[in-house]
Parts: sequence; structure tokens; C-alpha cells
Amino acid sequence: MSLNTSAPRRRLALITEPSRRSRFEELPPVPSDFSPAPLQDSQGRTYRYVRFSLTDHCDMACIYCMPEQGEREHGLRPELLTEEEIVRLVRVMKPLGVRRVRLTGGEPLLRKALPDLIRGLRALDLDDIFLTTNASRLETLAHPLHEAGLRGANISIDSLDPQRFAQITRGASLDTVMRGIDKALEAGLLVKTNTVVLRGQNEDELEAIIHWAHARNITPRFIELMPLGEGATLPSQTFVPHAEMQRTLAHVLTPGNGQAREGAGPARYWSSQRDSAKKVGFITSVSEDFCGTCNRFRLTAVGEIRACLASRRALSLRDLMRQGADDRTLAWALHWSLLGKADGHAFSDPTEGEHTQVGMSLIGG
Repeated sequence: MSLNTSAPRRRLALITEPSRRSRFEELPPVPSDFSPAPLQDSQGRTYRYVRFSLTDHCDMACIYCMPEQGEREHGLRPELLTEEEIVRLVRVMKPLGVRRVRLTGGEPLLRKALPDLIRGLRALDLDDIFLTTNASRLETLAHPLHEAGLRGANISIDSLDPQRFAQITRGASLDTVMRGIDKALEAGLLVKTNTVVLRGQNEDELEAIIHWAHARNITPRFIELMPLGEGATLPSQTFVPHAEMQRTLAHVLTPGNGQAREGAGPARYWSSQRDSAKKVGFITSVSEDFCGTCNRFRLTAVGEIRACLASRRALSLRDLMRQGADDRTLAWALHWSLLGKADGHAFSDPTEGEHTQVGMSLIGG
């Protein structure tokens, strides 16, 4: 049996190909002696940073992220976490050490009432509230989001060439994204860019992207292609390792080891030779993994906690809340999920783990 991809997408009871859905585990009862404490896993890694996906829908279909026809099982509106549920979960997480929230997708700007959600999060007195976006709707939303309390945005831009950009995103407009970036800067948002480096697509644009970004006080970041979902289906030669990027940019960046930013995400940053105050970031998930210092976990748009980007292991916090769980039970669920987190992502061995079955847009990569 094969799926008719030309038909309207619907939720299927019978899956005839490897599933990208979560692999659920049952939460044990709350131990009688459980006392909420800072979130740690069995390796002693501490978690201060959560990524909340607001929707698994996107108005682009980038070749390394989403199938051209979309994922089979997008969350339906009643299945998504409400704004009140998101704020409640962050309120539970804060005493456990979480101080930094990133809103992701799919495309988070598709989520209605986003400024209201950000205002609710701002009232919790977090250190940072950031957004990862394709900027397709940022032209009209940048000012309202900043006024609501958003500090900054990481914006995906994989090429400065309109035709290449349209090819990678399967039809999106670079001009629309550029207008969104301009409005974000005008509003006072801290802007970084994310570029997934793809051989044969954009690996010859790295220097141009750096100069374009630094001229606008934007910090560019280059990301190794990860073998997750659609990324795993691309030809192996598409992958460009960090070391090769560094060789290409040896005349642009200062020599030496990059520096991580304390408490932030996985990027390491090098200074520009032109101006040491201007930085260039690299996210090297494959060639130089940073699993040993991981400080973040994810909540999908339908409320599933995913301790690791590369695993489908999950627990539904949404279901717990809607079944009447108290805050202590939610805190226990967070602790228990992270205690079972694996040492690493197993990208180097496709026979281990399940990263090739992970849908990036479904979990908010």
C-alpha cells in the first residue's frame, strides 16, 4: 500500500512508512520523597533553556527540514498547547532553573495571539525570550513582538540570491524576508541569522553572508546539515563540515578556538579580522558535537517533552495537564524525562538511534 500524497492530508491510523511520531513512555508515580530541584540528567548536565514549538506548520518547505507535501501528521488546533498552558509550564520550570525560553516551530509567526503569549512569559521575569523564525511575517509583527517583550530573533536565511533562496525554501520570497529583517532591526530586536550550509547550494556564499550581516550589526551563524528527517534524505556529499567552513573563511576570521556564550545555545563564535567586536557563529552538531554540554530540551507544539532533538522518546505534558496534574507532578515529569536522556545523538552511526525518523518541523528543531 502506498500513500496518495496528492490527496488532502489527514490523520492516519495505519502508517506504512517509518513513523516520525513520538515514541511515548509512561510516567512512573511521583516518589513520596520527590522534592523539585534544578533540572539535571543522569550525566550531570544542567538545564536552563527550553525551546517551545508553537506550531508544526510552516509557510516554507525547506529541503533539509520538511517534505515538499508537508508532514503527514500536523497537530490539529485543539491538540496544540494553549497560551495559558505554555505559560503555566514555564512557571513550573522557572524554580527548576529554566531562565531562557526560545519560541520555535514550524513557523512560530503563524501562531495567533503571539504578542499576548510573549507578554505572559515576560511577566515571569525570565532572563531571555527569543524567537526562531523564517521572517516571512516579521515585517508586520516585529514591532508588536518587541513591545510585548521579545528580546531577539534568529532568522533563517540560506542564501542571498533570490533564485537560490527560492530553490532551498521551495518557493519563498527573499525580498519578503529582507523586509522582515529590516523591521526587526528597526524595532530594536537583537538579530542573528541561521544558515544551513549545503554543498552545491550555498557553500560559496559564506563570506558574502558575513559581510552582509556585519554591515547591519547582525551576527551570522553557520549550521552543519544534520541527518534528521529530510536532512537524512539528502545526498551525503551535501554535508559541509565545520573544518571546511573554517578553511574557506581563514582570511576573514581570527585564528583560534571559538568561544561559547555562557548559558546560551550550542553555537561557538569567532571574531572577524576586520572588527573583533563582530562575531561569526558555528553550530557543529555532526563533526564536533556538543552533547556533553547540552543545556536545553524541547516541548513540541502538542505538548510533548523531547529531551533530545535526535530522539522520538517523549512524554505528553499536555495530557498530564488536561488530566488535572498538579505542578508537583509536572515538575516530576520534567525531571524524569531528562534523567532518561541519552549521552549523545548517534549521528555517526545510522544503525543506532532514530534520528533519521525525526521530523524537524514536528518538534521545533
